Amino acid sequence: MTRNLISLALATSFILSAPVLAGSPAQTGFFAQADGAGTSATNPAGMTRLKGTHHELHAIVALGLSSVEVNQDQSTYDGGDPDSDYLPVVVPGYYYVTELNEDWRFGFSANIPSGVGADNGNKWAGRYYSDEFSLIYIAATPAIAYKVNDNLSLGAAISFTYNYSSSTSAVKNTGPDSADGKLEYEAGALAINTSVSMLYEFNQYTRIGLVYGTEGSADLEGDLEFSGLDANREEQLANLQDGEFEVENIIPQRVQFGLYHETEQGDFFTFDTVWADFSEFGSGDVSINESDTISVTSNYKDVWFMSLGYGWQAEDNLTYKVGVMHVTSGIDDEYRSLSMPIDELWGVGAGFTLDEGENKWDVNFNIYKQGDAKVDTGPSLSRGRVVTKRDTPYALALDIAYHW
Repeated sequence: MTRNLISLALATSFILSAPVLAGSPAQTGFFAQADGAGTSATNPAGMTRLKGTHHELHAIVALGLSSVEVNQDQSTYDGGDPDSDYLPVVVPGYYYVTELNEDWRFGFSANIPSGVGADNGNKWAGRYYSDEFSLIYIAATPAIAYKVNDNLSLGAAISFTYNYSSSTSAVKNTGPDSADGKLEYEAGALAINTSVSMLYEFNQYTRIGLVYGTEGSADLEGDLEFSGLDANREEQLANLQDGEFEVENIIPQRVQFGLYHETEQGDFFTFDTVWADFSEFGSGDVSINESDTISVTSNYKDVWFMSLGYGWQAEDNLTYKVGVMHVTSGIDDEYRSLSMPIDELWGVGAGFTLDEGENKWDVNFNIYKQGDAKVDTGPSLSRGRVVTKRDTPYALALDIAYHW
């Protein structure tokens, strides 16, 4: 179950800014710093600050330390807590910017901006809701930027995001001593969304960035596959056997703002904030066998993100950086589900930049803490009631970027 917290820490970047950006502690300096190829994904307008051709290769290695506790007294079925998996997750990314001429820049990014998932096992108390679940996004984004004048630059990007979803859950058979059956679902689809951006430089020390990202949607279509059902349950679910299941998955629109200020001594400050229309996340139409379409309204709510960063030059080629960030919860406690146990998120980080001339390294270490993410499914005749909360809700992330 610990993968949930890792992916949620990373999903913050997707929900709020589209990429997972390396080179900055605790998600700082997103939208106005614009000092490397990563700006092709965070604020394409910032690409006009770069001369020549720039590459950035990065990896985030994340490790979740949390576990989920089941309140067995309030839950219907036995089985206790879900499995805990403390294996690290690696998230790669690549960014590219090239100078077309004095005023125009082209950029490209390829990354895994988000993932939400859990591997709970098939014995725990909530197995009839989910024993394994994943929702993964893989994005490729070309971008372009134009320098209007010495102060103002404009940018635009189009993102092609492949959505992949899979889930497995136990199905309770009708016989008192019958083993559980199984339901499996797998689907994938492409979503397209765009963004427009600007960077305004007041002078060489101070600049602001503004980005608007449009909503995107993908129709995840796949087959429902049942196995291990007894005769009574198979008859009850006959209309769903090998049925085609389609879910409209919505990626929310967002508005992003950043401020960067540098002192004459070389110290710098960053402030970034994002509003995400998360109330639209995942809500859409659901249909089975191209019929019986149901409009689903989610209970998510809009999300705000804020981060503050500070950096100072220790030596000519060495800069230290620190940062702090916060994301508000995207759902109230009474609506939280086992498959998406999101809550507010805090993060702190520290790192350094080592400039070797033509090449540069960014290394950061971040700690994330989520809320306790309490879940009460309420009663269900087929799946029972499950009550959980998160214990030690922490995740660690090592963030490394190489620039050339």
